[in-house]
Amino acid sequence: MPKRVDKREAVKELKKLFEEYPTVGLASLYKVKANQLHEMRRKLRDIALLKVSKNKYVEIALKELMENGKFKGSDVLFKHLTGQNILVFTKEDPFKLARILDEVKIPSFIRPGDIASEDIVVQEGNTGLPPGPLVSEFNEVGLPARIVSGSIWISKTTVVARKGDVISDKLASVLVKLGIKPVKVGLNLKFVYNDGLIYPTEALKLDIESYKNELLKAWENAFKIALTLEYLTPETLPAILAKCYNTSLVLAVSIEYLTPETLPLLIHKALLEASAIGSLTSKAEKFEKRKVEKGELSKNEKREEEEIGLASLFG
Repeated sequence: MPKRVDKREAVKELKKLFEEYPTVGLASLYKVKANQLHEMRRKLRDIALLKVSKNKYVEIALKELMENGKFKGSDVLFKHLTGQNILVFTKEDPFKLARILDEVKIPSFIRPGDIASEDIVVQEGNTGLPPGPLVSEFNEVGLPARIVSGSIWISKTTVVARKGDVISDKLASVLVKLGIKPVKVGLNLKFVYNDGLIYPTEALKLDIESYKNELLKAWENAFKIALTLEYLTPETLPAILAKCYNTSLVLAVSIEYLTPETLPLLIHKALLEASAIGSLTSKAEKFEKRKVEKGELSKNEKREEEEIGLASLFG
């Protein structure tokens, strides 16, 4: 009989939580240790409530709620109630919940037989470990090691495992001794339920930077179109006013209309024109001078030819 009471109390508590929180996630507890779960509870305080319960109790609670017209369509979630799970109750939206759960994952040592989710890199430098058999262990897993000043040094930054590689016993042992925690342990969502909609894990993974870049590009394109159409908004008004000012200034200078703004430009324009005229005049004078000199030279050459001709007549 006491067992029956415990069951009903557990189901009652679950129903209360399902009704209180608009967003409910179901996550796997696979490979999550008790101390890691405790740390995640601490990080998620005031953001989300974590509740471990038997899958059977969760299913009963959901069925009773659906019988009362609540949590419609949630029966498709029953197929996910396998293995050891944890419920995540929050008032945040599903996408923010997924991002927060990813942020609170805890760095952990990788275990033999695990598959590397990313390349595992060991940086060169002093390990702080004393000389001994470790040097040969490092070399066996592809780490170039040497003894310097009484400690083991990694000679070169090395990729010891590629993404997708299965971690060997020796490599896992070496990474532990180096204090390298290449994996992050946390709650991996199976789905999130919110306001009658079910979000699978794939739909909750957002490339925030990509979305930011797309929005920025869209904003820039809209801004350019608005400027072309001279559509007034708080953002386009300064640019449109600047364009109008420049256009009016160019027009005023072209008709030589004097204002405090056009006067310096008109003076500068006059100086440039005077300089251009002076340059043309100088070139013209030089041309005329060369023309005169060339004419005089031709006269002298003609005179010399005549003198030569006369001399030939008189032998």
